[in-house]
Amino acid sequence: MNVIYSSQPDSLKSYVSKIYKHRFLIYTFAKRDLKIKFAQTSLGLAWVIIQPLTAVAVFTLFFSILVNFKTEYPYVLFVLSGMLVWGVFNYIFSQSSTSLTQSQDVIKKMNFPKIIIPISKTILALVEFFIAFILFVVLLFFYKITFTWTMLLLPLLLLPILFFSLGLALLLSAYALKNRDLFHIVPFLINFGIWFTPVFYPISIIPSEYKNLIDINPIAASIQLFRWSFFGETFSNYVFLGIGLSFVIFVVGFFSFKSVEDKIIDLL
Repeated sequence: MNVIYSSQPDSLKSYVSKIYKHRFLIYTFAKRDLKIKFAQTSLGLAWVIIQPLTAVAVFTLFFSILVNFKTEYPYVLFVLSGMLVWGVFNYIFSQSSTSLTQSQDVIKKMNFPKIIIPISKTILALVEFFIAFILFVVLLFFYKITFTWTMLLLPLLLLPILFFSLGLALLLSAYALKNRDLFHIVPFLINFGIWFTPVFYPISIIPSEYKNLIDINPIAASIQLFRWSFFGETFSNYVFLGIGLSFVIFVVGFFSFKSVEDKIIDLL
């Protein structure tokens, strides 16, 4: 088979085709990361449940008991549902955005679409999500939450947060290689995002003139839909703007990353 080398960037069709041909690397890298993360810990995957459980306990103690936030269903379920979605975003963004610099040796030794490395982080994020989700299901039974057909929409409702998280990480990866300060500035700013997202507080406490702005936040929109599917919470139409923004961010991040794909080795 003849291999044609060109200084011209790949077309979109060619680029996607290369990603598909190397798709096995997504699972290979994800499996490697999973082993590295938990291989030398005594509790292993149990940490995936311990971490959100600890956060839920702290939030419940402070906001439910001391601040006395009121929710239509048990506050433990309210805050855990928010933590599950926020955890997916936080993991994908934090791990994918720095994945290129952490995988320099592999990138310089192998020829494959570099976007596969940040994509592989979504697999591990989903593994951690579904392990922690077991705790959520146990609590659903404990509090006798009625099963509804909307709960079956969970896989579909996870797509916006996956696309938004990965898109934002790809954007940072594309531009931070030239300006390494962004690796410190952007995550620092993102950490404040939880305060602008109804993870541990009900959106009803937000003044009416600002509620729509909260719903446009893609993470908040995903949390609102998650809570609608399990607890029947209502949401405004602005949530759909947040969902739409998720996919826009992914498209922008994808093409931004593609534009620097051929320069990544030189920039590392």
